[in-house]
Amino acid sequence: MQAAHAEAVRQLAAIMAEVDGPFSRDPKPGHRRGIDAYKSTNLVRALTNAMFGYHDRFGVFPDMVTPKTFNEKIFRFKFTGNVKVPETGNKLLTERFIPEALRGRLRCPPLIWHSDRLPLPRNDRIAPGRYYLKANHGSGLFKAVRYPLEDAERPALAAQALQWLDQVYGIQDGEWWYASIPRRLMLEADVCHGQPSVSWNVYVMNGRIGCIELFDKNAEPMQVTWLDADFQPDALQMDALARVANPVLPADPEFMKSAALAIAAPYDFARVDFFIGADGTLYLGEVTFSPSNALSRRPAAMEQRMGALLQFNPA
Repeated sequence: MQAAHAEAVRQLAAIMAEVDGPFSRDPKPGHRRGIDAYKSTNLVRALTNAMFGYHDRFGVFPDMVTPKTFNEKIFRFKFTGNVKVPETGNKLLTERFIPEALRGRLRCPPLIWHSDRLPLPRNDRIAPGRYYLKANHGSGLFKAVRYPLEDAERPALAAQALQWLDQVYGIQDGEWWYASIPRRLMLEADVCHGQPSVSWNVYVMNGRIGCIELFDKNAEPMQVTWLDADFQPDALQMDALARVANPVLPADPEFMKSAALAIAAPYDFARVDFFIGADGTLYLGEVTFSPSNALSRRPAAMEQRMGALLQFNPA
């Protein structure tokens, strides 16, 4: 951790000295940056933690002064990039990213209930069926449930939900925007009707689709396939991971592409995640600006290629 602290201090000083760098300008209207969100000592602490985590995963420190790879550029963005608030990371506000022109054809899964406290909804308030119980302010805070709930399962579910509400997510290593979200519980309809939901993650860099990541996180072991902008398998794949088996293809691939480009248009980078419902309907899952907290493993050639495509423009 001492080496990570020294590296954090060294690189932060270099960024502060940049001519026309992020410390010499204000954030864009409606946006905030890590350098605004953290007080000075907390900024160094969060950057140190992030440096340590990156080194622990990859064996080297990221270069956020002159970043070249995709992960390095996302790493820098967490601290110096303009993040749209309050929408970013808030599952209750994801639908705000959908442009008005697309709202007749694209939406998020139906929201059934949300609250900043327990108890969970009574059985007579929720139609029988399968749902996802989630917290709105972090990754991985969800559980599939079926209504009506059994009396015996309510205490464990309530304890899990309370743990989510108590969790301060992301602030310790740079994903500060999650900690700014008012924490709530939510119940979302399962539009896949219990079938595995494969995520179609479209990486949009400076108005271009860099790649499409087909991701089945429910599979054991995890399955990932990388596609190009024409939905064809990329020449680069992660050899250690199985490919997604028999995915349900979008009924209108061109619409998925055009929707991703429209949603990401205001940003230098956004990963726009879709999934396909049981009836073939396309849904927006989330819009993320720091995929896997800049810790995704990819072949070195793909890291370099995606990094070359992405240019964060001074705001």
